[in-house]
Amino acid sequence: MRKAILPIVLVLIGGAFPAIAAGTKSYPLGVAVSGLVAKVLVADGAHVEAGAPLLQLDCRPLEEEVKMHTADLAAAEANYQRVKNGPRPDEIVIGEANVGVAQARAEEAADAYARLRAMTEGVSVTRAQLLAGRRDDRVTAAQLNDAQKRLALLRAGSRQEDIDEAIAERDSAAAQVALDKAKLDQCTVVAPVAGTVEMLATPGQFISEYAPATLARVTPDAK
Repeated sequence: MRKAILPIVLVLIGGAFPAIAAGTKSYPLGVAVSGLVAKVLVADGAHVEAGAPLLQLDCRPLEEEVKMHTADLAAAEANYQRVKNGPRPDEIVIGEANVGVAQARAEEAADAYARLRAMTEGVSVTRAQLLAGRRDDRVTAAQLNDAQKRLALLRAGSRQEDIDEAIAERDSAAAQVALDKAKLDQCTVVAPVAGTVEMLATPGQFISEYAPATLARVTPDAK
């Protein structure tokens, strides 16, 4: 996956950027995710412009989560569109054909059972043949009823509660992707203002979101 410098959401020790108290001499910078420092992009004491990237964390696990949850979002969106639009015309045509086949079989089984019942048991037909004919008549009648109900559901389309559920699943997936991307944005630290950098992080250093640490300080240029 191609690496890119991403937009950054900075965490300032003691407050969220850009709410810096008057008279502050430097900007302490940190992140709100866990990971290893992959690259330190500027030297300690260097002068940088506002927005210049200072360091990057190795956030490959987060990148994989973004990919996975983006796929989940695509699936949820496809499901919502399917439920919202209801059955396709060709699905209804297939349902009608299934009803036709089931009806033909039910009629054939009913006729066969009627002929068997007209015969004399023990002379023209056995008890086993009568029982088999009755079974076929009942089974095919049940299959016809099932096919008719399935066709009725197709013609009725999606219920509102099914649509609402699909919307909720899609929105939940979208919120997860947004959360993942917000975390991924933390993987590159940039300078909030032009000034001189004091680099406190080193490559390979582990950063924990549960123990916030200052990774760099930027002292603004004198006005």
